[in-house]
Amino acid sequence: MKANANTRPKDIMASKRNTHFNFNIVESTIEDLGGEPRISFNYDYVEIEGEITRDKLISAIIRDKYSEDAELALLHNRMVSKNLVEYEEYQAFRVEVKVIVDEILGSLT
Repeated sequence: MKANANTRPKDIMASKRNTHFNFNIVESTIEDLGGEPRISFNYDYVEIEGEITRDKLISAIIRDKYSEDAELALLHNRMVSKNLVEYEEYQAFRVEVKVIVDEILGSLT
């Protein structure tokens, strides 16, 4: 999911029912309603229930972009050599997600 904040969000934020994992945080300058510049942060996040694990984080981020049906379609199309570019994009995204998760989890230790 996409979000915006006036201050940089923490990478991981716990609430009563779940934990938000924030990633792809990008700082930008925007104009407020009065035309004055101000700092803003755009970012993506996923919600995790229960214990935070590497596998749960990876799955949640992938599922945020690809539904289970879309993922299965990519895999099935790959088996019949159809839409290979989309499959390669999906694989590149999976690699990128693992790097993001490992960087953030590594910064917590």
